[in-house]
Amino acid sequence: MGDALRTLIDAAGLVVHYGHEVLSDDDRWTLDLDASVGSVWVACSSGTDVWIRQGDEVDLVRQGTAALFGPQGALTIGTDLDRAPPPTSDGGFFGPTGVHTGTATFGPFGAEAFPLPRIARTHPLDAPHDDVLRTLGHIETMSGARWCEALRDVLATVAVTAVLRDNPPAFLADRSIARCIDRLVDADVPVPIDELGRGTRVSASTIRRRFRTTTGCSPEQLRRWFRSFPVRAALADGTDPAVVAGRFGYSTVSSMRRALERVRAPDTHVPSAF
Repeated sequence: MGDALRTLIDAAGLVVHYGHEVLSDDDRWTLDLDASVGSVWVACSSGTDVWIRQGDEVDLVRQGTAALFGPQGALTIGTDLDRAPPPTSDGGFFGPTGVHTGTATFGPFGAEAFPLPRIARTHPLDAPHDDVLRTLGHIETMSGARWCEALRDVLATVAVTAVLRDNPPAFLADRSIARCIDRLVDADVPVPIDELGRGTRVSASTIRRRFRTTTGCSPEQLRRWFRSFPVRAALADGTDPAVVAGRFGYSTVSSMRRALERVRAPDTHVPSAF
């Protein structure tokens, strides 16, 4: 995972919780989930493809893949498009279905960092995803174990991160400037265009053009946006502005606010050029 994508995930304030594995002794079942508060994730290890219905949209999550559903109200998952009884199990051998679910919540800048579609899935859509399979495999080995809630949450975060990695903002999908963006993320000061292109065999004029095409921003504008997240997050948490200004190297609160006023997010409607 590149530095830019890692920074965006941190900026999004992602918190993932593992819910449960669906248990059912019957081959046909339907389970209602509440997605009115936060996002819901669903992942399948093996043995079962699961249909998802949310409002008028229907989708299929196949074995070895994961999906993230936005907070758009009631969500139904099941083995068929037609409704079936809820899953029930007496704890016997045939109970585990390999279908796992939980929640994912984002902080105040989640939508800005990750303008996700209503349904985001791992890619390729119909191919097992190695991270998902390994993660669910670890979770399933802990079935019935005590004191594993926190570890399950960590593993579930890996599955949700796989979805985010496969659905990055459009400007991160342009691999021609991926290294340049990663360098910007780590830079404490503006980076000259020639330095951004070091090792990429891309000219300064081409870098400028590709930044404008894929982000709608100049490299320096994009750097300011990335670096604004921790500052804005501290202010959103209610930290005293003077403390925030000092922590992030601003001479005064006024200079910090002026700097934040200059921040602009990348244009999510600008399609990737590649």
